Amino acid sequence: YQQRITIDALLVEGQGDELLIGEDWMVERQVKMDFGSRELKYLDVTGQKVILPFTCHGVSTLQQAGQERRAVVRLAKTVKLATNTRSVVQMKVDAEDGTTGVFLPKPTSKRHLLIAPTVDTVKDGMVSVVVLNVEGRREKLPAREALGTWIPTDADMEILSLNGELERDRVAKWVAALKKDDAGPLQDEDKLDIGHGGRRQGPRDCITAAVRRHRGKEAGVPAAREGECGAPH
Repeated sequence: YQQRITIDALLVEGQGDELLIGEDWMVERQVKMDFGSRELKYLDVTGQKVILPFTCHGVSTLQQAGQERRAVVRLAKTVKLATNTRSVVQMKVDAEDGTTGVFLPKPTSKRHLLIAPTVDTVKDGMVSVVVLNVEGRREKLPAREALGTWIPTDADMEILSLNGELERDRVAKWVAALKKDDAGPLQDEDKLDIGHGGRRQGPRDCITAAVRRHRGKEAGVPAAREGECGAPH
């Protein structure tokens, strides 16, 4: 977290690459070492809580044997979010630089802050995540606040980038092509239930054309049920 602390350290002969923090300092600061999250927590002279990540024998949290590969993600610094804004925030993660993974936000009571799962590559120990503040009031996120977990992707996973295939114009062209090959209207088509999106003509035309085109024609794909069609809201 780009912080520096000065301590009276105990060095063991022959172990110059390792640093042992004195027990007197740990008692004075009420230090807690959480080996589950690999974090050292204590209160500074002003009573402010300090959280410092650490590794065991040079092994990051993601590499600890016998445990699920995930790490806690915390804000690198305090962030102030203005009303109705989109902000990119930097988050600290205990992972090697160059590691690609998925950030999963944790449940929160701040429902006006929208944080989506994000794929990013670690750089300088941090990843970038987009946060939306959709309510008419400012919000302050304190430094080191845990906002989610980081799960690295496996080498055999393929990450697909958003390349514009689902832009409105392209979807409209796809729907137009489906309409050319459709086999006529469905039975009771006017009663199709496609959710809230069906109240608008655009989504309804799209789904109706797709159901007409693919009903019962593809091998291994069950035929569409007449009178019902599910669609994401």
